[in-house]
Order: sequence, then structure tokens, then C-alpha cells
Amino acid sequence: MFVLVVDDSPDDLLLAVKTARSAGFTEIDARSSLESAQSWLEKRLQGTLPLPIAIVVDLDLGLDSGYELLRFRHATPAMSNVQIIVWTQLGDENRQICELFGVEFYIPKWKGTEALQEALQELNLTGRDSSGGTGGPREVLGDS
Repeated sequence: MFVLVVDDSPDDLLLAVKTARSAGFTEIDARSSLESAQSWLEKRLQGTLPLPIAIVVDLDLGLDSGYELLRFRHATPAMSNVQIIVWTQLGDENRQICELFGVEFYIPKWKGTEALQEALQELNLTGRDSSGGTGGPREVLGDS
């Protein structure tokens, strides 16, 4: 099982990759742009290579929006089992929009990598969950 990480910040991308590795993922693909991530996913959808179990995405991708990746996943039935973890610096007002897209976890970056690791470990333990995100995004380490 593996995870795709999408973040335009090199530091945050590296942190997320290290966190995924510490959560038990051995295969991690990191992309710094929406275009690169979407192209990578499209190639996997057309071929025989498996999709990731999860995508960690920042909603703010510089000139692009992580919401475009959420839309892509939502509009692609073959990706319905791919879990989404939003790890972002954007405010909590985005949580409800993420819920509409079936996001499994919404984690503010200010909560640190521990919260991201906890979400990744949960997904790694449960494998591909067919729930499709019903119940809305969860937040790990919910201390405000």
C-alpha cells in the first residue's frame, strides 16, 4: 500500500513524506503541483498500476487549488476507495466544503505532523475502506 502526497511547499512535502514513512507506508509518491499529481493519477487509472490507498493534499497549492484534486477524485468512480487527508494551513471554514467531497481527515498544519501521522496510521491499519467518506472529515488530536 502506498500514499500520494501533494504540496507545493518543499518543506511541507518533505515533512509529509517523512511522516508517511513513519506511519508505516513504504511506497510514497510526492508531487509538488496539481498538474503533476493529476497526470500521475490519470496514468495509473489508464494502466495496470494500483492507485494509492490515500492522498495527502494541501488545499493551497500556490496558483492551483487542492480542491481541483478533490473534484477529480469525486468525479472519478475508480477512485472512490482512495482516502483523502487534507493537511492545510487554510482556515477551518474549509472543513464543510471538504465534507462535501468525502474527505476522511481534515488536519490543520498548525497541529503538527503528529496529527498527520495518526491519520495515516489509521488508514494504513484499516487498508482500503469502502465507506467513501460518509460521516464527514474527522480530525485527529482534536485539542483546540
